[in-house]
Amino acid sequence: MVARLVIFALLPTAAVVAFLIAFFAFYRGGYDAPPSPDLAFEQITTSSAPSRITQELPPGPARSGLLVVDAQHSNAFTENELVSFTSQVSDRGFEVEFVGDFTPVLDPSQLQPRFNQLADKLRQADSFAVILPQVPYSQAEAALVEGFVRKGGKLLLVSDPGRPQSINGLAKRFGVDFQADYLYNTTDNDTNFKRILIRDFQPDQITAGLETITLEYASSVQSSGGGVAFASPNTRSSVLETVGAFSTMAWGESRNVLAISDFTFMVPSNDSLLDNGRLVSNIADYITDSQRDFLLPDFPYFYSNAAEKVDILLGQSDLLSVGLDMKTGLTRRGTPSQISPSEDLSQDSVFLGLYADSGQVDQYLQTAGMRVDDTLGTPFVTELGLEGTAMYLLDQGQDRDMLVILADTPETLASAVGRMLSGEFRGDLLSDFLGVYKFVGAVQ
Repeated sequence: MVARLVIFALLPTAAVVAFLIAFFAFYRGGYDAPPSPDLAFEQITTSSAPSRITQELPPGPARSGLLVVDAQHSNAFTENELVSFTSQVSDRGFEVEFVGDFTPVLDPSQLQPRFNQLADKLRQADSFAVILPQVPYSQAEAALVEGFVRKGGKLLLVSDPGRPQSINGLAKRFGVDFQADYLYNTTDNDTNFKRILIRDFQPDQITAGLETITLEYASSVQSSGGGVAFASPNTRSSVLETVGAFSTMAWGESRNVLAISDFTFMVPSNDSLLDNGRLVSNIADYITDSQRDFLLPDFPYFYSNAAEKVDILLGQSDLLSVGLDMKTGLTRRGTPSQISPSEDLSQDSVFLGLYADSGQVDQYLQTAGMRVDDTLGTPFVTELGLEGTAMYLLDQGQDRDMLVILADTPETLASAVGRMLSGEFRGDLLSDFLGVYKFVGAVQ
């Protein structure tokens, strides 16, 4: 009993000793806060573009179409960086497809397949985005894009001095010249002299609702179509000595071409700064408002907006095998079709027949200035003998596309349909609506 009392009496003393041992073994001194710096007011910097998510705008009316994004020219961006923009485009009913895999084509034998791939995609596209290509466009590729724009396709050109790119070879064909500089502002910026603020906008659909956007690394852009967004007057160029209201966004020679000298504004999370998100939304509206014309060289994509299956009409019943070939070919290209016994004037259609059946489509021939009797008459060439020939005609009404293919024999007609489906028919075209084919196997 006495031993227990002694132990309990010594416990407090032991605890104190243990504490003192631990304190002196591990204690390294206390913390004294440093004196507050005495900063002048003008030395204190805050972001002139505080991060805030712009209220998401409801997408515009649903539209069907296709935006093709170039990834054939070793483009200096990733799909993830573009997700904010492509999501907005998809929300408006457009499909988005990337052509290429972001790697350069080093094998010369692959240049023609690359060209063919681009040509096929542009035949389908309503809009085309070329962003930071590091490999220049060839003359033939640039001509493809020019033809696409002439047909009403929308073209978005995006450069950025902070990333490697070679876009001017293509851009200059549309009156756009991205300058080899970067813009900076030491007094009016978003914490960094290269992060300039843009507040001067021309009234336009692209600039609707914008008050201030911030561009992380922009160059100046010159264009025959005029500027749309301008840096403040005290902004400087890294190349030019002058101070001025440099343009950072401009139209090309036509309103079908929009040029922007900064890519970063649409990259998450920069797309949530100030009105950057609204600008991305406006560009998505612009891209999906295409009035692209799809003509005979674009076969079969002028049928892309068909509400129902395309009707395949036969001039006579013994052409059924040719009709089935056309049906199979359209299906493989994503265009549903059906053999129909009679013409429905509300339906997109293709008529397959012999010259003897031309009376059934005489209204379309007359509209195009075509004549079929003892010879084949066209507005573009001298009269041709009927033997061993076929003709292609596209008639486009307000709400309907009618493709007519006529030939002298079932054999020639089958060959002409095969050329349509393979794309070889484009070598037979006399215009964007008419073509004539001389069957190689015909008796001379």
